[in-house]
Amino acid sequence: MKKLALIIAIFALVFSGCKKKTSDSVSNANLVGRWEFVAVNNLNQARYYQMEIYQNASALSGDAAIRVDSSRQFGLISGNVAVGNVNITATFGSASYSFSFTATVTPGAAPSFIHGTLKWTSGVKSGAINSSDVYVYRSLAQIHCDSVLPNNPYIFREVLSTPNPTGPPVIFVHGMDATLRCWDTLIMNLSADFKLRHNVYVFQYDWKDSITVNGRALRDSVAAAGLVSPILIGHSMGGLVSRAYIANGGVITKLVTLGTPHLGTPLVQLIDLVCFANYPGPRQMYPYTGFIPDMLHNTLDIANRSKYWVIAGQMTDQLDNTGHYQWLPAWAASIDRIGYDAFLLFGPPPNDGLVPVNSANFDTLNVPVNRPLPLQQWVDHFNLIQPGRAPQILQFINSL
Repeated sequence: MKKLALIIAIFALVFSGCKKKTSDSVSNANLVGRWEFVAVNNLNQARYYQMEIYQNASALSGDAAIRVDSSRQFGLISGNVAVGNVNITATFGSASYSFSFTATVTPGAAPSFIHGTLKWTSGVKSGAINSSDVYVYRSLAQIHCDSVLPNNPYIFREVLSTPNPTGPPVIFVHGMDATLRCWDTLIMNLSADFKLRHNVYVFQYDWKDSITVNGRALRDSVAAAGLVSPILIGHSMGGLVSRAYIANGGVITKLVTLGTPHLGTPLVQLIDLVCFANYPGPRQMYPYTGFIPDMLHNTLDIANRSKYWVIAGQMTDQLDNTGHYQWLPAWAASIDRIGYDAFLLFGPPPNDGLVPVNSANFDTLNVPVNRPLPLQQWVDHFNLIQPGRAPQILQFINSL
């Protein structure tokens, strides 16, 4: 009980300055609020857009704001919602980001997403690919922590190339609270044989935002680059983004996940205390409602699970692999050490500091995934991608 009280005190002390967010539920039968979508620009890269509608949706008019990746632009929006028909024209940043969006919604509803047609109308985006297959998503929460961590810009980049690859392209997808730079050490340690077989790419996305939207961004980036059936390697949330890519029609040769919360993580229940993580993307890792259970029943995800290779780590208070007893490895990431202690509130299940072992191992009935390595004992969540702490994982990736 003393340890439990200490954990609660630590969370209260560290996160006492964070504001509690508004409910994720949407009660207004209109389109007022924040909306987010991904579209392909004229550089063939998927970019993230966030639109705020301030006025009543039945007569759209007045001020609005759009965020393109991490840059916010203010402007005007006009349009109407009549008998379920949505017609929006938006002009932002001296017309640089102007577009029109048309769709239909159920009259009187408060949809969580709208499927419609996007057309760029002026400015530098006028040469972009217009699309009749755009999903605009309502943000799940009003965000009050924008100053804590920056928003990742979308980046899809080739980092290693070979003249005559014999294997499929490989794409590394980072996790929550990370950027593409988290893969630097692992990529530098890839074997010469691996580099002869594969062209290697990294995908950076905004982990704060919808996992589904990020999966569509990955799908669009892969298509724009002309890649066919890549191998995806995802750490943590990156594995879920990769599954969202698949659920939205993306094709793979393999998906390798490292510490991915396939079944969610109970730590999401503490998210109102953790300002830096209180965003739509992290919220979607809640185990019992929304994205996680929906993915468990997604037909495209189910059809591809025989191509999934899942790897889990575990922190422990047992003897470590050098024969020395220690409460937790001294080199474990600090957030993992806090998370490990926080799991005492939930059982605790065996975990890597942020994700339960059974979740990372995709341990559900009738899930034919591959588990190529034994449980990575004494490897915490953030060290799963560090070759010095998880050499077996590097060896497995080099064998792909």
